[in-house]
Amino acid sequence: MKPGRNRLQLSVLKRLEAGLAPTRWQQLRLHMLAAWRRGRRLNIQRLWYHVKGVLRVLWMPWTLFRFRCVPVQIHSTFLIYPVGFFTWERYVEDAGAGVLWGIVFLLVYSSSLLVHEFAHVFTARHWGVASRCVLLIPLGAVAELDPAPGMPSEIWIALAGPLGSFTLAGVFWLALHGISPPGLFWFLEVRPLLRFGYALNLIVAVFNMLPCFPMDGGRVLRAGLVVIIGRAFPHHAGEALLIATRIAVRYVAWPVALGMMAWTIIGTRIWMHLVLFPLLVLCAEGEYWLLRTKKVPSGSDDL
Repeated sequence: MKPGRNRLQLSVLKRLEAGLAPTRWQQLRLHMLAAWRRGRRLNIQRLWYHVKGVLRVLWMPWTLFRFRCVPVQIHSTFLIYPVGFFTWERYVEDAGAGVLWGIVFLLVYSSSLLVHEFAHVFTARHWGVASRCVLLIPLGAVAELDPAPGMPSEIWIALAGPLGSFTLAGVFWLALHGISPPGLFWFLEVRPLLRFGYALNLIVAVFNMLPCFPMDGGRVLRAGLVVIIGRAFPHHAGEALLIATRIAVRYVAWPVALGMMAWTIIGTRIWMHLVLFPLLVLCAEGEYWLLRTKKVPSGSDDL
């Protein structure tokens, strides 16, 4: 071992010599080690550089596992909400046992989201659409798919997620009402978990069918508009996707988002909707403008 180099640095050098980038864990350890050394020497400028490096590594998604060749990743903010929220809420209620139940509820929550997203992934694979990853984020989960080749495929890919959630809700409902053995105390303990799984999947299915592009309901709406525009106005068939996206975003998604935010303030008090719906509208606008720059020649009139 060369003087001044520890085993971590040597392992990184071996990977670089083999043409491989350092692993995420190695990058994190290197930045933390360097930040500790710079902090002891009161080198604020270099310390801040390595602190930013630590934050940058932590901000990037981490791959948990692969399922059918699709990486399942988790964003670091997922550990704050809902992981931290569920665990702390249960800990306040019943300390050790509460934390255990919080972990079980988190597993049901995450599994339900993954069922929804992998329904999209498998349906997309059936239509020849590749899937890059499934990402767990604080407000749910996202399946990163390549663009669908046509409207029938987009409709079925969009509908697959809610159908998967409805199916899983039915499984929880059957387990809740179809299995009620008398005298088994464990079943009384499991009933809240089954109710949670049933309600969660039902809400996920119904919520995703809101016609708020780019959610599933919004994509189904856009695909239907493309078919209608293409048949009703054949001379605009080449621009049907762009026109349908504009209608779905500007004249449907915006009113739905504003209405849901107003409903949140007036009635439901589900405050995370005040963050979720602005993000959805921003994503919808971004997808519309990306499509517009690809499809509309420069100098043409706005639709």
